[in-house]
Parts: sequence; C-alpha cells; structure tokens
Amino acid sequence: MKGIAHFASGLCVASFVPGVVEDAAQGGLLIALGGACAMLPDLLDFRFAKFLARRDADILPDRDQPTPQALADALAGEFAAVTSHRPRIVHLHPLRRGVADWVLYSVRFDTAHGDVVVTMGDAEGRAHVGRLDYPYEGALDVIELGGPSFAIAQGAQGFRIDFLPWHRTWSHSLVLALGLGLLLTALLGPLAGLVGGLGYAVHVLEDQLGYMGSNLFWPFTRRRFAGLRLMHAGDAIPNIVTVWLALGLLLLNLDQARDVPLIAVGPFLGLGVLLPAAGLTLIYARRKWSRALAEQLAREALAEGEADGR
Repeated sequence: MKGIAHFASGLCVASFVPGVVEDAAQGGLLIALGGACAMLPDLLDFRFAKFLARRDADILPDRDQPTPQALADALAGEFAAVTSHRPRIVHLHPLRRGVADWVLYSVRFDTAHGDVVVTMGDAEGRAHVGRLDYPYEGALDVIELGGPSFAIAQGAQGFRIDFLPWHRTWSHSLVLALGLGLLLTALLGPLAGLVGGLGYAVHVLEDQLGYMGSNLFWPFTRRRFAGLRLMHAGDAIPNIVTVWLALGLLLLNLDQARDVPLIAVGPFLGLGVLLPAAGLTLIYARRKWSRALAEQLAREALAEGEADGR
C-alpha cells in the first residue's frame, strides 16, 4: 500500500487504544505516533536497506545505440550466470543523455514462453531464458528516478524471480514491531509502546494483502512469506478503501470520546463508512476477476495454438 494508507491505518489503530483519544484532546501526540510508526518499515527500506543491498550486475542501455534487443540479451546473460549457490541480484537503470533526455524502457517476464521482454517506445526486444517462476503481474518500468532490482535463483519451477529483494525483508517483521514497542515503552511509557508497536505491526500485516509478502518473523527466519495476492501496492481502489475506512473509524472514535457525541454510530458506520467501502471493493474485485479471466483465456488460446502447430 501507499504511505498515506499506512499512515491513516496507524492513526486509526492508535485511536482504539484506551487513553489515546483523551491524550489527543489534551494536545498529546500519541495518536500521531501511531501514524509515524506505521510508515517506519518503508522508511527503513527506501532510505537505508535499498542502498545497503548487495547487487551483482547493473543493466543500462548503451549510450550510442540503445536498443531493447541489446537490453534483453544482457538480461538473458544474467540468467545464464546464475549458479545454485546463491541468487543473482540484478539492478535496472535508465540512461541519462541530457538534462531532460532519458532513455527509458520496461521489462516484462513472459512466463508462458520463458522469455525476457524489453520494450522501449514502440520497439520490443525478446530473449529466451527458460522456465520462469515469477509470481507478480505486469511490467517493470525503468523511469527517470531509477529502475527496480530483482533476484534470480534456480528453483524447482525454473528460474525464481523475486522483485525488489531488499524490500519487505528484515524491516517488515512482527518481531521488530514487538521490539519497537518495548523500546518505546522504556523511553516514553507503556501507552506509547503499545501505540508504536501496533502502528508498525499494522503496516506489516497490510502488506501481506499484496503479492510480495513480508519476512514476518525476522530474525528467526530470513525468507519472505508469500502474500495473499489480493492487490498490488499501487492499486488505487484498495488504497482509497483503506484510507476511507481508517479515517471513518478514526472520526467515529474521536466523536465518541466527546461528552456529547454528535454522530449516530449505526447510520454513520453502515451508510457512511462500510457501504462505500464495500461498493468500491466489489468494483475492484470484478475488475480483477475480469483481468484474470482474460489472461486465462489468452493462455488457453496460446496453448491450443502451440498444440495445433505440433
């Protein structure tokens, strides 16, 4: 999910902790601590882990003759260099040729054919690498601010490709959420510890709704647990629904702490919060189902074509 969704969720969770809303009414910042701690896992990743991560190869376009086929061939070479000992980390880069002159491209893993596909404008390059185990959807865009990285390893289903291998590892751990809670308890008291730990944990659990998953129990394990694949982090509707629910419940909790509440709980919760969220969720689920059906039909058509060709 996006940062604003995590922040809103952290505020919401904090408002359910007894005493936090009353603290906010007195000018306290405990409720804001929940939102800040909910953003901390991604802050650790994108400000620290990203730059400390190991990488074995950097792929960028040729300055004189940038072509998608050359990039596809370079990526295929990295697959060929993978050994059974450890994953190979590859980082994609754009090419800057002037102040506003960039060579940009996108990379897609065609699991049906076992190909690496690079698109640059209207041109496409393709290189065969073998069976691919790639659990995500869509292309990886290499934009002006930089490109993504991925880890290639040999697996039972062919080459296993993990997107952003430095992301959602040690930082996205429920054990670390507990540790943060204990640290805040020692520094600021038990209420701050509970708010901070819950805010951190809700971020980790929300990320399990996606495809990438998280390393839930670092340092006791070093593997990322697979996500539920219900959404992508950048999908608009799930982020809107999360913010809507979080802020709606937050507003309700703030109002119920008043001496004389102004909001009727039933109508507000049912019509103002849950009904719009359910409607948007149904729209998203229908779109996701339609895309999955179209992809399944395309795979079946491809399989029939290959069978007829044989």
